[in-house]
Amino acid sequence: MKAERWCKLLAQLSLVLIFTGVDRSVAIAQESRPNAAVRTKNAAVTANNSSVNGVGNEQVQGGTGWVPLPVFTGGFTVGIVQGDGRSDGTLRLYATQITFPSSSLKEFTFDGSWANTSNINLPFYSEGALLLTDGRGDGGEHLYVGDFNFGGNTLEFTWDGASWMAAAMGPAGQQLIGAAAGDARGDGSPHLYFSTGSAPPNNVSYEYTFNGTDWMSTPIASPLAGFSDGTFAMAVADGRNDTVLRIYQGIFDAILGQFHAYELSWNGAGWDSSRLNSGSLSQVMGIVVGDGRNDGTNRVYVAVRDSGVREFTYNGSGWDQTADISIGSEVFGVAVGDGQSDGINRLYTAQYSPARVMEATFDGVTWQTALVGNLAGPVIRVSVGDARGDGVKRVYSSGGSGVVEFTHL
Repeated sequence: MKAERWCKLLAQLSLVLIFTGVDRSVAIAQESRPNAAVRTKNAAVTANNSSVNGVGNEQVQGGTGWVPLPVFTGGFTVGIVQGDGRSDGTLRLYATQITFPSSSLKEFTFDGSWANTSNINLPFYSEGALLLTDGRGDGGEHLYVGDFNFGGNTLEFTWDGASWMAAAMGPAGQQLIGAAAGDARGDGSPHLYFSTGSAPPNNVSYEYTFNGTDWMSTPIASPLAGFSDGTFAMAVADGRNDTVLRIYQGIFDAILGQFHAYELSWNGAGWDSSRLNSGSLSQVMGIVVGDGRNDGTNRVYVAVRDSGVREFTYNGSGWDQTADISIGSEVFGVAVGDGQSDGINRLYTAQYSPARVMEATFDGVTWQTALVGNLAGPVIRVSVGDARGDGVKRVYSSGGSGVVEFTHL
């Protein structure tokens, strides 16, 4: 039975690698060997020798009502955020480009057209552990990036008016594969959270806090016994609609070979855990919290790799799965927001294969899906926001087609 279970797990997780050529047997997947008590690790999104999973140079095709515009076509991207990264009042777009054995952060500014206005060469390989936020509580925006490799290094980048200044935040000693920001302790201070992708030690994430002088890091232990680690999915938000921010993240149980979505709540001394799903999920690739139904209620949306998005609603004492939104296979990311800039929130998903961005709209009874765009290369992440600074919300994707912007007419 044990051998059969592991064979099924490895079959579920196997995927052709894309670019890096590192010694991995799965891509964008937790890897568990039959002797999982030894170690778990997370494999890279990119590797070589693939005819279908690399950079795509063909024209992007928008869905009905959508106009695609390439922002960057020069490489494979993963992490994607938008905001006032230079704290100068100008909104910009930032993405992690895979340039193995390291990565780079690319900045894009719109001034009639998109331009690559700066590049930050990272001293390590990084994928989706990227944040743009005021992590110091000093009123300025900073970029934060985590190391995908086992050193788990973290860096903060601040624009000084002429260049990007780097500050080391300290190594976690584990792979860092996802990130979120928010005051999950409720102490009035900003905190940064990086999801782990390896075990031991048996941690699911690391919390970073700036004390006014230095960065302090604290591991958050797994709520599961045995070996387990975090996934790419992580968010900090008010999922219960009680004004309290909590951590929501995917957790991989390496002993049973199962994926789950968890809520972590700070009780003043430690982290209480609550599992959202009743049964095992397929690989948890993304988590976002928001008012997806436009009824004033926040819900938790979990991107599960094999089928689509699960919606979870807090009922006052526990979690109910209130929708299973079918998207298709290889769902790698989810976002919620006003992507059409019409005042209505919708869900947006990134699909690895078929390579596309999809939209899901709640019509009051059920979820209706529609195509945002077909892309030439696999889609890894999706984001919604105003990156041009013109007050119009748009949808942005990262992946094998670089960075693509979608505007709804």
